[in-house]
Amino acid sequence: MKVWISTDTSKNVGDPQHLKVFATNEDAQAWFEQNALEGAAFAYETIVTPCYKPSSAPKAKANLAKTLLVLSVLLLGIADLFTTNVILNLGLHELNPFMHFAQTWLGVWWLIPKLALTYFMMWLLWRSNNPYNIAIVVAFCSTPVLNNLVIIASAH
Repeated sequence: MKVWISTDTSKNVGDPQHLKVFATNEDAQAWFEQNALEGAAFAYETIVTPCYKPSSAPKAKANLAKTLLVLSVLLLGIADLFTTNVILNLGLHELNPFMHFAQTWLGVWWLIPKLALTYFMMWLLWRSNNPYNIAIVVAFCSTPVLNNLVIIASAH
């Protein structure tokens, strides 16, 4: 990239009017004509360093991981519903006091608060920017499903 520089020798070095820098030769010529001055501007090549633009690939990978983790919370919630229904059909009861209360009061509609809590948890996790913390919550959400599977296996 080139710039055009003009020196006013009637000014002292360091004076703001001593040097004029122009982006193009046309800009320099227009300035000379506008200010009724005679002179010339000389072209100088500038040293341009490439600016560093961070890649968006790590951010895209983090968003993909976050999306998959949050969706896995939904899948684990659905698996928990399914395995809990199998346990209830075997004649056993819910161990979680809140869900047991919901089953007693709401009957088959106990799924509504369970899904509402799952969606609320997904919303909270989506707001997090740390995929490691989301992964810990996903691991925690898998424990009821694993526990239900153990109970179903021991009931047969």
